[in-house]
Amino acid sequence: MIRTSLLATYLACVATSFAVPTSNDKLNVRQAGLSERKFTCNSAVIDFSDPQALSKFNVEWCPQNVYQNNGTLVWRLSSECGTTITYPLDFQYGKIEGRIRMAPGSGVVTTMLLAGPAPSDELDWEWVGKDTWTAQSMYFVKGQRVDQEAQYFHTPGDVAQDMGAGFHNYAIEVNKDSIKWYIDNWLTRTLPKTDGVPFPSGASGTRMGVWDGSQTSGWAGTVDWAQGPFTAEIQWFKFTPYC
Repeated sequence: MIRTSLLATYLACVATSFAVPTSNDKLNVRQAGLSERKFTCNSAVIDFSDPQALSKFNVEWCPQNVYQNNGTLVWRLSSECGTTITYPLDFQYGKIEGRIRMAPGSGVVTTMLLAGPAPSDELDWEWVGKDTWTAQSMYFVKGQRVDQEAQYFHTPGDVAQDMGAGFHNYAIEVNKDSIKWYIDNWLTRTLPKTDGVPFPSGASGTRMGVWDGSQTSGWAGTVDWAQGPFTAEIQWFKFTPYC
């Protein structure tokens, strides 16, 4: 089973994983970072070797599980919670890119995405920890899947590398007439805008982190907490509006 939109999936997963606020409270927390978004034409390159780098993001959930260490930003999934950070500015068209090491482990999901306010358009790179050899791209329009199967990609040249063992560059590019996904500057997928076919034109806000995918009916697997905690890392993040 392929998951529903991240907003819906995340809320379902945290509700069954550990003690958290009510569903309405969680929905407000998740939407707060998206409902008051501001568009910008200013590019940014954020290097997590800078001790102040995390201050340039909003930590939406579980701040104890996101921290800087040895030149990277670490996202940690524990039995208590995962974590989500957001970049405070949006673009209408542009590109986000991060140099990321995904988190290995059954049930552990690492995510870099663009999304709008709920019911959200959404553009994803996701890494499911039970399979560290592929990255998954998917998209949603108004919270609904259009392509019913995720598309799976290896590293450049379609040569498999363990994405949980090292860092790779991942990017999502939003153009007026297409969406593009990249791994290490290799164009892996293009979604063209086609008349009569729903298109995710409202995905504009950056969200990144790790979460427990145990409740996704087998898509991500089940977390074995005895093997944790689980960590993903990002070395740098680039935000490039096309204005």
